[in-house]
Amino acid sequence: MTPGTLTQQFPIREGDKIVHRRWAVDLKIASCAVRASPPPADRLRSEVSEMCTHLPRWVLTVAGPREPLACACGGLLVFDRGLRCVACGRTRAPSDLPGTARLAWFGLMPPVGIDSLKRVKRALAKGAPPRHVVGSDPELGTYLLVPLVAAYPPGYPACPPQVIYQPGFFRIRGTPPDHASHEAHLYGQGVMCLFASGQWTRSMTVRQVLQQRAYAHVIKMLNYTDGKHRSFAKVS
Repeated sequence: MTPGTLTQQFPIREGDKIVHRRWAVDLKIASCAVRASPPPADRLRSEVSEMCTHLPRWVLTVAGPREPLACACGGLLVFDRGLRCVACGRTRAPSDLPGTARLAWFGLMPPVGIDSLKRVKRALAKGAPPRHVVGSDPELGTYLLVPLVAAYPPGYPACPPQVIYQPGFFRIRGTPPDHASHEAHLYGQGVMCLFASGQWTRSMTVRQVLQQRAYAHVIKMLNYTDGKHRSFAKVS
């Protein structure tokens, strides 16, 4: 790949092995793939570069109102020489995307230890929801990786990205109802409330929102799920 090329990777299971597919991000297609106005081209390139550096396992994709759009085989759609399934390689014409499709990022938040969150750990004992990962580490103990979508709204960066929990998260026993909640800082349909009025600034990036705001929201939400219903009242 030529110098300056922005590359991404994604783990794919092939038989009993995990391999990483790698590709150069097709920014030209990404800039015009969705009908909703995408970020300005220079801003998008800057954000892709930042994400590739700081959150390299997150991928630029297209999402519906809540979840990443998928290929018929179930694989994620990524910008690899057009719009292509990361699993089977099948291409998809941007013109075939639904009108609600938005340019978005998809990935897993850093691990959150759950050994001290007894209710959460019990609720996950029989398995994690789709796309969520429960694992174990000698130092961290049992942990949970929470998947999120960070979608670009029309007019970005005049307004912040929408960071959204996947529906399966709300099937963990103890989570708040999946609707607007001041107590749990939710707008409804999994969308996090991350900014008070006037807090958002155009210079903030998706990477900053995920690392500085969304990760804290995930931790507080898991504490809420564990029964600590005032977790969002605490200062971060």
